Amino acid sequence: MFWRVLYEIFVIMLVITYAILLSADFSVHPLLTDEVMDQVDLGLISFLVVEYLIRLLRSKDKRKFIISNWFDLVAMIPLDHYFYLARFMRVMRLIRILRASPFLWSIVQSGSMRRVFGVVSMIMLWSSLAIYLLEYGVNDNINSFGDALWWSVVTTTTVGYGDISPVTPGGRIMATILMLTGIGMLGALTANFATHWTELHDKKPRNDQDRLTQELSKQAIRHIQEIDQLTETEYETLKETVDLLYRRTRKEQMDKQKNEEDR
Repeated sequence: MFWRVLYEIFVIMLVITYAILLSADFSVHPLLTDEVMDQVDLGLISFLVVEYLIRLLRSKDKRKFIISNWFDLVAMIPLDHYFYLARFMRVMRLIRILRASPFLWSIVQSGSMRRVFGVVSMIMLWSSLAIYLLEYGVNDNINSFGDALWWSVVTTTTVGYGDISPVTPGGRIMATILMLTGIGMLGALTANFATHWTELHDKKPRNDQDRLTQELSKQAIRHIQEIDQLTETEYETLKETVDLLYRRTRKEQMDKQKNEEDR
């Protein structure tokens, strides 16, 4: 469990770092150069190759694994020295890193998380557009839509750096709305993140228990179908299996009922 969590955190940091590098303007930064980005791409490809080989070795049907994970192979092709393909390949790698994290990829596929992100994004874009229209040309600190978006993020999270503040009445009204709704939006977002994380990492133990229960059920059914041919030892085994199944299902029902009551 510890190593899984550590791996998830590492991949999340990798995704954020690589996304920032893709959006950075290398022409105005003294340390971020094309050579540095090439080294980052090389290191990232190496990581993806190792991760792919580990999953390939652990798969039972390797041919099916290769066919179903063709996108992973394409994302690892080092075509960055072709300038017109560099940006495209880097975007593909970013998607590939997302797929390497069960948590991040499940968020992308989760309907509830998409709805939460949709609501938050809609409010953020609405407030950014409004503050841009109200403050541009009046407020010296808002010179682009990016400045307005930055202000919306800072205000919604109630950080309030103070580098940008509205000066028009309409802008201040928007700031008040974001201040009042920001706490609720942030709480809903973090709560959904926490719930999703818990459900994802609690899923495998439950599946293991379900598989064991299914195996016991199959064994009991097979013995019942052949009950006239069972030996005394097999009959005793059947009784013990049925008793174990009864106690397991009762415990699972009680745990489920308790969890629902706690909610």
